[in-house]
Amino acid sequence: MKIYPAIDIYENKVVRLYQGDFGKSTTISDDPLRVAKALAEAGSRYIHIVDLEGAKKGKPVNVHVIPKMKDLFQCLHYGGGLRSPADVKMALSMGADKVMIASLIWDEGTDEALTAFKSRIIPALDVKKGFIALSGWLKTAPIRPDEAILHLKTLGYETVLVTAVERDGTKRGPDLELYEKLLKLAPEMNIIAAGGIGTAKDVWALAKLNIFGAVIGKALYDGSINLKTLLEEAANA
Repeated sequence: MKIYPAIDIYENKVVRLYQGDFGKSTTISDDPLRVAKALAEAGSRYIHIVDLEGAKKGKPVNVHVIPKMKDLFQCLHYGGGLRSPADVKMALSMGADKVMIASLIWDEGTDEALTAFKSRIIPALDVKKGFIALSGWLKTAPIRPDEAILHLKTLGYETVLVTAVERDGTKRGPDLELYEKLLKLAPEMNIIAAGGIGTAKDVWALAKLNIFGAVIGKALYDGSINLKTLLEEAANA
């Protein structure tokens, strides 16, 4: 299983939201690059960057962090505010290995425009109250996660990020029932799980389901999970 430490950026700070609520945020650091260096020093080769400000405003705001952070990691995933094929192209050209998009996936007529980048796109299924949340989790669409993953499978996507929004930032544990259901529908897809991971046991529970990767945020920053130890255990598993 791949471990993706999360750096969520808002107003040039690393923050964590509670259940995707912009009104319930905690500042981790005022220096995103310093946080990235610490994660790299702990042994991480992967990084998951979310431009929360971009997601809220509907356009990339913190895309400038990509080049310096890419120097630290083997693989960099970037998302937040990428609402057009031009935005996707820009983030990739600045050094992102893959980009995460949500709202753009469901815009009519965009699939053809995204064809050239499809292998480097990770659709984000943000699940909130049983439906897919869009626009920085600020609204929901009448699309269920099971319908969504089957649609993405039909479109030819190989990897999908599935976030249990109501567990995000809570450390209540991942929504194992949700992931198990989606894996049964699309066993050939690589699912990256996010939301609620609070302990190393949560990570191993996901690994037991054959989840491809896990995004970890709050539990790293409050010390509930030691990243260096987790990565060493994952390498030896």
